[in-house]
Amino acid sequence: MTGGLIVWAVHFIGVYLISSVADVVATADDAGWRMAGLAFSGLCALTAAASLWAALRRLRDRKDAFAGQIAAFGSGVAVIAIVWQALPTVIGH
Repeated sequence: MTGGLIVWAVHFIGVYLISSVADVVATADDAGWRMAGLAFSGLCALTAAASLWAALRRLRDRKDAFAGQIAAFGSGVAVIAIVWQALPTVIGH
């Protein structure tokens, strides 16, 4: 049920670590580090979207409706939050 939220937490920690290392090694706005952050964000967004898809399939099959609703909600929030957190990297701020 909390798969999407766990992916979001891993994304938050991972992006923070990437930007922290980038700030120590080079500058945080270096293109290589920004691309690494975007690649990591894309991977996490795809993972959260896969979790959302699995939860929606569970709802369609009428298996464990409440757990499926919670899983779908958490995964949907995770996808939106991951995209929102990646936007500053995309626009360069």
